[in-house]
Order: sequence, then structure tokens, then C-alpha cells
Amino acid sequence: MKSTKKLKSDFALKIMVEIWDDLRRRARTLENQIDVKLVILNKLASGTSGRYESLLNDKATVSGKQELFDSLSAEIESMIAKLTQMTEYIVKCQANSRTGAWASSPALQHTLKRHREILRDYCTEYNRSHDNIRNQLQRESLLSGSSNESSYLNNRAKASDIYLKENEHISSCDRLLDEQISIAISAKEHIHNQRVSLRDISKKMSTLA
Repeated sequence: MKSTKKLKSDFALKIMVEIWDDLRRRARTLENQIDVKLVILNKLASGTSGRYESLLNDKATVSGKQELFDSLSAEIESMIAKLTQMTEYIVKCQANSRTGAWASSPALQHTLKRHREILRDYCTEYNRSHDNIRNQLQRESLLSGSSNESSYLNNRAKASDIYLKENEHISSCDRLLDEQISIAISAKEHIHNQRVSLRDISKKMSTLA
């Protein structure tokens, strides 16, 4: 029959293993979620990001991409903070374990090391992707501003061209009207002269008769 001390030790080991397994499950869940979000974040630069793609199509502007970038960044940072806390709990669980053989086993040490490496890799990848995409959005914003300014100048130039053409059209109409008036005046004078000539001829013929 097992001694009370042995029973307590077995019970403590059982509880510790259950806590350890629960912490590991939570850590793996967070790791998988972060991995998915990082993939989406990296695809944001190319304009394709899975379930965010429809939003990108609706918000193809720089401000729309910036909004999604900020949202994804906030989600990932929150998850990394939770994973950091979870990893610290796992370390404390191993360090505070009174079951020395279990806590110092190579398999457990390898698992603990692996969780730390994954956390470090995610932090590195997130910082790199975050900086790259932020710089890209800044460049797009500058280009968009230049494009808008160029479009504004082009629109002003087009408006100026239309105004000049309209003025030319009006001037042309004025010249045409002046020419028509001149022709009408000349015709009137010609008719008047003809009438005078005919009247003179008529008088001469009356005198001869």
C-alpha cells in the first residue's frame, strides 16, 4: 500500500501535468492564431488577404489599407502579449514543480525551449512585416498625394483650355457677325447707289423725250 507521502507526490504530479498540458494547449492555440494573422498581414502588401480581400476591394485607397493594417497590427500585438504571458506561466510551472524528475526531463525541456523559440520568431517576423508594410503604405500615401495634385493641375489645365477655346469661339462669332454686318451695309449702299443712278437715268430720258 502506497504511503501518504507517495500519494501526495503522485497527486501533485498529476495536477502539475494537467496544468502544464492546459497551458501548452492555450499556447498552441495562440501560436496558430498568430501564424494565420501574420500570413494575412504579409498578404496585405499585395492586396490579397483572404477574408479581408473583399474589404480591400471596397477600400482600395491608401486610407482603406491603412485601416486594415492598423486593425491587424492591434490584433497580432494583443495575441503576442497573451502568448508572452502564457509562455511565462509555462516557465513558472516548470520552475516551481516539486516533481524534479518530471520537470527536468529532456522532453519537457525541449518543449519549453520550442515555445520560447516560436514566440521569439513571431515577434521578429511581426516587427519586420509591420515595418515593411508601414513603409510601403507611407510611399503609397505620398504617391497618392502626388497623383491627386497632378490630377488637380490637369483638371485646372483642362478648364483653362476650355475657357480659351470658348473665348476663341466667341471671338470668331463676333468676327463673323461683324463681317455679316459689313456685307449688309455694303449691299445697302450698293442698292442706294443703283437707285440714284436709275433716277438720274430716268430724269435724262424724260428730258430727251
